[in-house]
Amino acid sequence: MGVSRREFIAYCSFVCATIGLGEAAVPELAMALEKLAKRPNVVWSCMGECLGCSVSLLQNTTPTVPQLVLRQISLNYHEAVMAAAGFQAEKSLNEMIKSKDFYWVVEGAIPTTPPEACMIAGKTAGDLSVELYKSAKAAIATGSCACNGNVQAAAPNPTGSMGVQQYLREKGGIADATLINMSRCPGNGDDLIMALSYVLITGKVPDLDSQGRPLILYGQTIHENCERRGHFDAGEFAETFGDAGWDKGWCLFKVGCKGPETYAPCPKTRWNNRVSWCVHNGPCTGCSEAGFWDKFTPFNKPLNTVSVPGAGPVNATTLGVGLVGLTAVGLGAHFIGQVATGRLGKGGVSGDAPKADAGKGGDA
Repeated sequence: MGVSRREFIAYCSFVCATIGLGEAAVPELAMALEKLAKRPNVVWSCMGECLGCSVSLLQNTTPTVPQLVLRQISLNYHEAVMAAAGFQAEKSLNEMIKSKDFYWVVEGAIPTTPPEACMIAGKTAGDLSVELYKSAKAAIATGSCACNGNVQAAAPNPTGSMGVQQYLREKGGIADATLINMSRCPGNGDDLIMALSYVLITGKVPDLDSQGRPLILYGQTIHENCERRGHFDAGEFAETFGDAGWDKGWCLFKVGCKGPETYAPCPKTRWNNRVSWCVHNGPCTGCSEAGFWDKFTPFNKPLNTVSVPGAGPVNATTLGVGLVGLTAVGLGAHFIGQVATGRLGKGGVSGDAPKADAGKGGDA
């Protein structure tokens, strides 16, 4: 199956708008994607994971990944979908590592106690990650397992699992290791395509937050872009699962939504052909945040406090009373503050992260 020019340009427009490049960049992105078949090799590693990130990417639909990407890149290695196996697969991987002419995508956490909990072709996941990172032109961690360990790293973490960047810095001897971390569970296919597109167009890694996530995608909270946000501001909340407020589509904060503390583009890129996302059916669990299993469980319990512009920290028991006026004033002040500091539309993730060129040498 092919993809029409209209579909292709429509997709390029969606990508450029989401990553903040604007309509003027659409022709440039289209040219970059059209050239993909001629140059980038991709090595995709599966470490400690469930393969959900691969499945998520392969289920992209408009256009499909086989139409848009897999026919335009050379996917030289992926244990789960490649035709080769055994020594053939190992040979393909070693050839890519020697060439140093590939982009590395990794899903899955790195176990450390014992490191042999994940072995690939006789090498531990940790040792292989060091080898691949040093040879890759640029590296992208897709999904929360690769970014921060996810459920494998939840207490008591018997395998000592950690995100790939953390492993490389703390145990791999690469103190300045920098991956583009695309955390969500599972990783989102559009996120991955957007990260690759940004690197190909600009030749550098986008500005990253303190968790290594691109600010162009992870610079705002779920709450800021949620379609239920108006109900939060109006003090309209579902009090229990399935009550009248739930049926009316009211805010899910009181039944455990972690949107106010979760940075991710879920309301924008969504899932299932970009028509739905978690908050359509239940509260956000905060899966893009480091340590969310320990920090946000139990998922059906509300956050202790949430900062409301103009009202300060409030909790689930005080929300709703007099909130409408406070949020109206606070949101106005918040808007003015964003303009004054030049951060309007650029997000505001806590913590600073250094800028980095793609591939550790700016050779993208």
